[in-house]
Amino acid sequence: MKKLLPIIYLVALSGLIQSCSQVQSYSGSGYTAPEQPKTAEELRAELLVSEQRAPEEYLRTAGTYRRNFIDQLVLEGDIANTASLATFKDPVLTVRWYSKTKTEIDTKQYQIYELVRAHHTTHFKLKTDAPDCVESVSMGVLDATPVE
Repeated sequence: MKKLLPIIYLVALSGLIQSCSQVQSYSGSGYTAPEQPKTAEELRAELLVSEQRAPEEYLRTAGTYRRNFIDQLVLEGDIANTASLATFKDPVLTVRWYSKTKTEIDTKQYQIYELVRAHHTTHFKLKTDAPDCVESVSMGVLDATPVE
């Protein structure tokens, strides 16, 4: 029994040393604490930046067209901003003219020098020199400048 006791102590001591070395190796293994949740200001700033990067996703157009007495094609409508925070200025309106057979005749771009605030609508009116054979028109916003 006396010969067995030192062997038991030796085995227990080696087990203790091994478990301590494993604890130290886990503590230095690159564990990081979870990130703190973002504040409301940080979330709003991120949303603003993402909206400012893609104005064409948030600016919608709706309008009508008609010929006036001097045979100009008058385009009249609204540009609505559906963004939550971003305000845009000087939107570029792309106008496509189509024939009776729905063939695209021409495409032109017009800059509208107006401010379009978040959740607001801006009215526009353009007088264009469109070809005579225009039967229908489509309009859409191509780009705009974000306001800081």
